[in-house]
Parts: sequence; C-alpha cells; structure tokens
Amino acid sequence: MTRRLLYITLLLLLPGVFVPLPAEARARKEKPAADGDKPRLTLIADPAVGFTPVTVSLTGHLTGVDLHDRNFCHAAVTWVRIDPGQSERNGFKVREDPACVHPDEEISVSDTFTRTFELYRPGSYLIRLEIQAKDGTRVVSTYTHVEVLRVQ
Repeated sequence: MTRRLLYITLLLLLPGVFVPLPAEARARKEKPAADGDKPRLTLIADPAVGFTPVTVSLTGHLTGVDLHDRNFCHAAVTWVRIDPGQSERNGFKVREDPACVHPDEEISVSDTFTRTFELYRPGSYLIRLEIQAKDGTRVVSTYTHVEVLRVQ
C-alpha cells in the first residue's frame, strides 16, 4: 500500500517539476550582459617570475569604455606596488594625473597603460592598476603577482 501511495504521489508531483518557467522568471535568472556594459581593467606582468634584479614590464588594458568618452580622457592613473613584507596601506604608489584640455572633437581615451619597475629584493610583489575618471568613477584591476627569486 505504501509503495502504491509513493507512485501516485510521484505521478502527481513530477509534471510540476518539468513545467517551464514564465518568461519573466527566465529573464531574471539570466546572467547580465557581456563585458561591454561596464569598464574593466586587466593587468599583465612580464616576466611574472625572475631572478634578482628583475625588470618587470606591466601592461594594463581598459575595456568597456567609449574611446571618445570625455570622462575617461586623460584619466588619473595610479600604480600600487606592495613589496615583500609590506601591507596594502604601506604600499608604494605612483600617481599620474594629467589634465585633459582637448576640444570635444579631439577627445581620445587611452586604453593601454604601461609601466616598468626594477625589483631588487627577493620575495612576492603584488601590483595593481587603478584608473579614476573625471567624475570619480574608479576602475581597478586585480592584483598581479610577481615572484622575485634569489640566485644561489
């Protein structure tokens, strides 16, 4: 009797499991649109591992910004480097804050940023890039890890 009751219950409930969701519910569960909607910043270090002293070249790429957006024309650029044994608060920062004096028809947004650091102390370095637009919008990359090894 209990087995028969179980089969009947399953037959009644299973069709409800496979009912498609209404269009509104399906739309809410979809992921947001691709990267084109908001600015993103990626940072690559070359080389990411090396022996002292290491000359590391950093390249940041800004995407999701119109290349004629006055807000990002000559945006402020801050390079944050955390040396071995330092905290984020004590990190080394280099800020470049150029003025944008172009007329509207000459606005050009830089989407590639480069910097070179000489790293002498062995250990792990963390480096990040921050871009700040005229309206205060900040786009921040994740930390890129650079490992400096000691020659033995």
